[in-house]
Amino acid sequence: MKLRNATPRAKILLAFLALLGIKVAALGALGVFGGQDAHAQAAAQPAAAQTPTAPEEVRKAPVREPSPGQLDLEILRDVERRQKDLDAREEELAREKERLEAMKGDLDTQIAELKALEAKLEEQIKLRGDLEDEAIQKLAKTYASMPPETAAQLVAQMDTRVAIRVLSAMKERNAGRILAATPPALASRLSEGLVKRK
Repeated sequence: MKLRNATPRAKILLAFLALLGIKVAALGALGVFGGQDAHAQAAAQPAAAQTPTAPEEVRKAPVREPSPGQLDLEILRDVERRQKDLDAREEELAREKERLEAMKGDLDTQIAELKALEAKLEEQIKLRGDLEDEAIQKLAKTYASMPPETAAQLVAQMDTRVAIRVLSAMKERNAGRILAATPPALASRLSEGLVKRK
């Protein structure tokens, strides 16, 4: 088809294709298409050369395995260390046991001493009670042998509890005479004490 006989639409299309071809040729000359990949590959090669190789490719340093004799020596040293630790713990436990046994012995001794002291105190209390009873009996006999007025004066000066004990140790007739000679208020208190004591 000749250009002169082409329609206006065909002429425009041909012109567009011509311009497109020129642009493609210009871009190709500048290296936009194939040249760019070449430049990228060229730039990537030094970078790839500089990057470290993968771990699988790194040469591993040969591991030196210990000789059988050296391994036995290490095992023996480890056993010795463990044995020393065990010995130290055993000594510590033995010391703690001795301390606890000593404390237990001290406690047993203190308990025995406290029991002995308690027995002595009970004996002293009993002896004191016996002595007081004996003294009360003597006082009762002495006051009973006195004139009622004199005995009443002495009873009035006593502690009320002691006076009650003395009067209770007497025969009722003697105690009644002394109470009759004491002041009424005191005689009332002493009489109440005697009733509670019986």
